[in-house]
Amino acid sequence: MKWLPLLFVLLTANNCFAGQNIMHSLYLADRPDLDDDELSMIGEFGFLVASGNTNASTTTAKINTSQELTSWSYQIIGSALYKQSQQEIEGEEEDLASAQRLFLSGQFDHKLTEPDDRLFIYCEYENNRFSGFRYQAALAAGWTSRLWHDKQSEFKYSVGPGYAISEVEKHNTEEDTKGLIVRAAMEFKQKFSSNATFRQFISTEADQEYYKTKSETSLSTKLTGALAMKLSLIMNHDTSVGPDIEELDTEAAVTLVYQFF
Repeated sequence: MKWLPLLFVLLTANNCFAGQNIMHSLYLADRPDLDDDELSMIGEFGFLVASGNTNASTTTAKINTSQELTSWSYQIIGSALYKQSQQEIEGEEEDLASAQRLFLSGQFDHKLTEPDDRLFIYCEYENNRFSGFRYQAALAAGWTSRLWHDKQSEFKYSVGPGYAISEVEKHNTEEDTKGLIVRAAMEFKQKFSSNATFRQFISTEADQEYYKTKSETSLSTKLTGALAMKLSLIMNHDTSVGPDIEELDTEAAVTLVYQFF
């Protein structure tokens, strides 16, 4: 069961790709079509305040920078989430953090003879205060493939070996883990119109002891100029967390998206 998400990605890519090249680029987040040397930066921001029976506030932010060069391309992503809720401590109501997460990732692709054929290096760092880990980090490299792309849709996947480290909090009874992994990812985009785009992304990091899967389903709609609205459902499933921590985290969000350049 631990290998099912990874097998799903690999089997899907293998069936779709028979008779085609197997190395193209995959990126971790929405990316506009770019000309060579063009730099793109996209920001997201969301804020929610609840009062009454429940007093809480949630802030989420994300920045996505990417660039296509003649022989290389790169994408760097940073995202943060912070939730504060009112909790009773010794008979008094206090505003305390109930969720706090920082995520950073970078992918660097080297273009082969065909620009869509690439080798990639991927790295990520995550600090999730309430996951039981001080931090989690991973480094992977391999081949990427864009199975098809046109003006309306696109499908890409990536697979390669890597190395992952998870360092637990001091009070956690679990042990630190580190070792070799296999990382696989896929992304599908479909444009319904010039203003609406659907995107499905999923990635899995797995070894013989655990797997860590991330999924993002989103629908973005252009409002005006460089401003858009995005509806998203994010699921993070990690089987390496401690016994008192839920393996599955889900987030449903409405955010504003702005393309700086």
